[in-house]
Amino acid sequence: MSNTEQVEYWNGKVGETWARMQERMDRALTPVTAALLSLAAPQPGEDALDIGCGSGETTLALAGAVGDDGNATGVDISEPLLARARQRAQDMLSDADFINADAATHHDEIGYDLIVSRFGVMFFDDPAAAFANIRALAAPGGRLCFACWQPPVENGWATFPLTALAALLPTQALSDPHAPGPFAFADPERVHAILAGAGWSDIVFHAVPFTMVIGEGDEPVGAAVDFNLRIGPAARAIRDAGRDIEPAARNILATALAGFAVDGVIGLPGAVWLVSARA
Repeated sequence: MSNTEQVEYWNGKVGETWARMQERMDRALTPVTAALLSLAAPQPGEDALDIGCGSGETTLALAGAVGDDGNATGVDISEPLLARARQRAQDMLSDADFINADAATHHDEIGYDLIVSRFGVMFFDDPAAAFANIRALAAPGGRLCFACWQPPVENGWATFPLTALAALLPTQALSDPHAPGPFAFADPERVHAILAGAGWSDIVFHAVPFTMVIGEGDEPVGAAVDFNLRIGPAARAIRDAGRDIEPAARNILATALAGFAVDGVIGLPGAVWLVSARA
């Protein structure tokens, strides 16, 4: 998917859906967010940039950590998600700032002490050029910390629903694993080469497995099914195949996901890389 297509994609119904699902998505990613912020260790007075900030969860956390003497700015290409982020900042009386911009080409005079991203860096059409530009946004010695997905085989939250629906969906053509998308940064050797080529140093990968909670509450199975019909690879496959298959998909997913219920919660395996580097 080209950058132009990404902009259209995230400013259409998908962006609107993710904005509506903000609370559930943030809860699902709570372990990742906590690990990412712990590694990033934002300090009072720092200038922090959040790439692909979405609905603002990590930007708002950065703003709280850097305090009144610091600055936290989130950039994203999705206006529906940015609108949600700005509303949250207003509700929280947060000074976090949000900009509609593409981090691959965005220019800023600030020189950021810390650049963070929770799943916002895997969609660049030209990642080498993008990370060179991002390095130009960093202050000398500035820190980079981002989360990206490990391979699909390690992420049952993405693969299991597709497997369950295989008989219902058209055969999926093999795609370029390095094409912009959720798993484009799954290969640490490739990502290391991209970062090093863009001038980043002290590059370290930290493996973080976690359980992604996709269903809870009074009807956890129904919540998990709804999650998969709205967000993730299964949701996109169903949209591409045609909404007429949704009733059958709903029934199949309900049966398949019920087996993962533990104490009223449905969680599927997830695994990310937390990547740190310095400018």
